[in-house]
Amino acid sequence: MSTSTFRLFFLFAVLSLATSGYRALAIAVPKAIQPHRRDAVPAVPTFTRLYDAMIILVPDANAHITESPFGEREYIGFLGGNCTDPTTGEVVANIVPYVGGEFGIISSENSALYTEVHLVLQFVDDGDIAYLSGEGVGTFGSTTAAVTYLRMETNSASRQELVTTPLLLSIEFPSDLQRTDETVALFSLFTMDTA
Repeated sequence: MSTSTFRLFFLFAVLSLATSGYRALAIAVPKAIQPHRRDAVPAVPTFTRLYDAMIILVPDANAHITESPFGEREYIGFLGGNCTDPTTGEVVANIVPYVGGEFGIISSENSALYTEVHLVLQFVDDGDIAYLSGEGVGTFGSTTAAVTYLRMETNSASRQELVTTPLLLSIEFPSDLQRTDETVALFSLFTMDTA
């Protein structure tokens, strides 16, 4: 039982006894819980850029928004694209077209963009598939950008370490790439350093 739950229970018990006409007996209250002393300060995680990518979105992507109880809901489909090695520029994977997209909410409370991203990659070297899914936060408007925590599932034997490693996706929608006939988003995928 958490401390706040215990306090609420204790308060309810005291009020119940006081208002019911019964004589209350002393109830033992536990000592305040002392904070645990850490032996070391936790390390701040660092990340390494794994892939850069260009995603082709549905045309006029910013028009794919509808009202929701929490603000506005995006429904922006991914039409394709690719992931490249950030140092060589070599294509590492293709984004499987017509599968996945951005389904975030633009909050009516604070105008923040709460992302919900799903995409599927097919690696060039082994032909295996990776499914990426995650949520994050960012901004929407003249500059639309977000950072999203992702999880990856893949049957690629050479990429199994990515299944258990935290991934971050930094995505932006540059205004010069937003047109009515084609919309493009850019992203970088980062993997947490484990050493």
